[in-house]
Amino acid sequence: MKHKMIYTLAAIVLFVFGFLYLVAPMPGLRIYGYDVSAADLAVTIARYWGSAFVGLAFMLWLGRKAQTGSIGVMAINYGGFAVSLSGLVVAVLDVIGGGPNALIWLSIALYAIFSVLFGVLVFKKK
Repeated sequence: MKHKMIYTLAAIVLFVFGFLYLVAPMPGLRIYGYDVSAADLAVTIARYWGSAFVGLAFMLWLGRKAQTGSIGVMAINYGGFAVSLSGLVVAVLDVIGGGPNALIWLSIALYAIFSVLFGVLVFKKK
């Protein structure tokens, strides 16, 4: 699979989740089963999370046109792998901690899929 397809797909997913948490963090957290109010620290952290996701989405969207094998593409591949794999670990720990509802499995699935996809880009033979 080429980086252009993975970057495009990841950019869309990140933008949707990022925009949700940036603009409407309380409903975004509530759909995962967290009971929050506007004064909770979780709402502020969700906004930071959303802003980071939107920024990553733009980097991936613009990076999709970069030359395969360039230093920029390699940096995005490694960064995407690190974000996906660490997000997967955090989501699994969230399940173990018993915080969210069953929708957390969507996050686990997305993180797992993108860990594999970015992992393929990172570890494929050149």
